[in-house]
Parts: sequence; structure tokens; C-alpha cells
Amino acid sequence: MLAKAVKIVMQAPQQQLKLIFRGRLEFGTERTYNMVLQHWITRLESYFRSDVLFTAEQIFCVDDFSLTVPSQTLMSSEKSWRSTTSLLQEVAQYAIMGSVGAWCVDNGQVLAEFKIEPHSDKVAVSEYHRACELMRQGGMEMEATEALNRAISKYASHALAYERRGYVNYKLKNYNDALYDFSKSIDLYPNNPEPYYGRGKMRMLKNDWETAVQDFNHCLRLSIPLQPIYWLARLQKGDSLFHTKKYAEAVVEIKAFLARKFKETDPNFRHRGKAEYLLAECEKMVGKSK
Repeated sequence: MLAKAVKIVMQAPQQQLKLIFRGRLEFGTERTYNMVLQHWITRLESYFRSDVLFTAEQIFCVDDFSLTVPSQTLMSSEKSWRSTTSLLQEVAQYAIMGSVGAWCVDNGQVLAEFKIEPHSDKVAVSEYHRACELMRQGGMEMEATEALNRAISKYASHALAYERRGYVNYKLKNYNDALYDFSKSIDLYPNNPEPYYGRGKMRMLKNDWETAVQDFNHCLRLSIPLQPIYWLARLQKGDSLFHTKKYAEAVVEIKAFLARKFKETDPNFRHRGKAEYLLAECEKMVGKSK
């Protein structure tokens, strides 16, 4: 699915752009996995050739029937960007779960961004997306939970559905259930930053500040500054450090958050007031300790 796309205007035929990829797609069965693998190889040989940035050997794993792109930052051309994202889009439609993020950056400006994920009539896929839409509407938490339960019943390893159900349980104040769902999501897919952020929030509610910091550190390690969740995690880490009385460390995190310019559409924008208050309190405590 295209999250955002901006036409890339090349300054020169061989202009090198910073291309960032990370994510995972799961195909569920050996039969589907083998079909997708063959599709990738055939498309490389017959159409894309050397323009795609990843070989099958680099990203396909037969052990769990998945395609995994570890965090990669590459310098390449617009043609390689278009070819790689196009082929990822093709194979994503055979997946039962997952997403791959892709960013094209030039001189610090995001020129194009994709969230590549499956959209099909498979129940695990369609019910997951229906739940996400219900959550965006608001006030439909019970219906969203039912849809996520159906997605999980069709694919028991649906880490993303567990993460989203954790968020719904958080909204419903079912905190123990939310903690279970976030932890289950991490067990199934430990390289996804979102459930670490959710579990960190649960730790904060339980005043388990030091463990919360650990979860936010995992979230930061697995995300990039181009993602809103990276900055949400930095702020919550700063808040948690404040409560553990590590004021100087908290100041570093909160100042970094405040130095970032967020658009009004960014979920971090509304947290600026909280960050300014926390920074003032931390600096006050640092001053008292001198």
C-alpha cells in the first residue's frame, strides 16, 4: 500500500539518493513461499535485472517462509528505487502478514515514502485492515477487537494483529491484556518497534520505569528518525528517566525531541507542551544537585 509518494525530480541522470528499507513479510505456507520466491527470481531475470537492490538470497528465508529486509541504508538511483519498491509491492500481495517501509531521501528531505503491505481477500489480511480502519474511526474498539481476533484465528503468528489488539486493550483500559498482547507480538516478531513502544507505555502505567526505559531503547534501536514512533519513544524514555531520577539523561532525550520540527499532522506535535514541562522540571532537579 502506498503511504505517501512524491514525484522525484532528478537533478542529473546518475544522481545518487539515500534509500532506506526495513521490514518483513510472512507468506504462511511453503507452497506460497516457493511461488513468491520463484516470482522474484523470474522477474529479476526477465525484467528488472540488476535494478533491484536485493537478491533472493539476501532477503528470503525458507525457515519461516518469510521475506525480511533488515534495516538497510543504500545510496542508489531513482531507477533502483522504483524497481525495488515495485517488485516488493508485487510479492507483498501474496503475504499473509507484514509490511516493509521504504524511504527515498535527498539532502535530508524525504522525496518519497512507501508502506508496502498485503491487501487481499485472505481473512487474516482483510480483517486486520478492517480493524485498523475501525480504530482510525474511533469508538469502535469492540468491533476492532473482534476483527483482530478473527485475523489471529486464521494466522496464529500474526504479530501485527497482536500489537494492534494490545493498543485496543490499552484504549479499553484492559492493561494486563494489553501487556500480554504487546509481549506476544514481540515474541513473534522481535524486530518490530511498535510493540516495544506499547509495552513501554504499559510499564509506565505500572510505575515500572526502568523496564519501560529498556522497552523504549529497543523501540529506538529498531526505528529510524523518519518515523514518528522514534520521537514518541524518545519523549517517553525521557519521561521514564525523569521518574527514575536520572535527570541529566532525561534532559538529553527531551532536548532532542524539542529540537525536532514536527508538522501539525505528526502525532508528536501535540506533545510539545508536555516535553517543555518535563524539560523545565528536569533542569530544575539538575540545578539542585549541583
